[in-house]
Amino acid sequence: MQTPNTPYDSPATAVKVLTEYLDTWKSHPGRLATHEPDQPRVVKIGGRITPRRFKFAARLYATNALRVRERRRAVELAKRRPLLLHPGCQKIRKEGWVNIDLAGFPVELNWNLLRPLPFPDDCADAVFHEHLQEHFSLVEGLGLTREFCRVLKPGGILRIGVPDAGRYLRGYVDESSAFLETIRPGRPTRLLAIQDLFYWPGHRTMYDFETLRLVVAAAGFARVEQRAFGESALDPVPDSAHRELETLYVEAVK
Repeated sequence: MQTPNTPYDSPATAVKVLTEYLDTWKSHPGRLATHEPDQPRVVKIGGRITPRRFKFAARLYATNALRVRERRRAVELAKRRPLLLHPGCQKIRKEGWVNIDLAGFPVELNWNLLRPLPFPDDCADAVFHEHLQEHFSLVEGLGLTREFCRVLKPGGILRIGVPDAGRYLRGYVDESSAFLETIRPGRPTRLLAIQDLFYWPGHRTMYDFETLRLVVAAAGFARVEQRAFGESALDPVPDSAHRELETLYVEAVK
């Protein structure tokens, strides 16, 4: 593909560039993202031949069917000291944390995060999630953050990482910035690089610091601060290395 802002020498060239982009998006939506951890070949093949909506529906059905069993499991998990919750982890597990996601992922707890968490009030020492919040509507994201506030102990820490929409937009406005080409290389135009973020499969809400701080504060957290990658009151810091370049992190204390 040509790089953004490259003039096209004919309509046929423009058609070729745009068609290549659309074909890549249609055939391999996951491959348009960058800085993703590598996966075994069988997982990649399975992901390509199974429609996304069917995989999600199957996971959700299985998770709801396991709800009674998982509630019992949560009772035991809640006894951990410290109790560290990592919701929406998919395949990216964190050692020492209770990894939570839908059935089919290698986690300690299978749970639908649109349901109230199966933990009592004031029980968790920390909650951490990366690239989860943007997959919910604004209202759902607020409800989820309120649940995290409920289960955290007083003084407990919430750390959130989301795609930094503000940085994407600054990279779009500043034509001299190499950010968009670095994080989403080979897009035919800079605006299509932005649309990759906003219309990525499953993305529903985008955040800059001001917006994420508003949601976290509305959920009940009095102090919300922006943090750099690797900068945290949590030790060790749970941030994922492949998320560093495009992620906005905030930390709040209950």
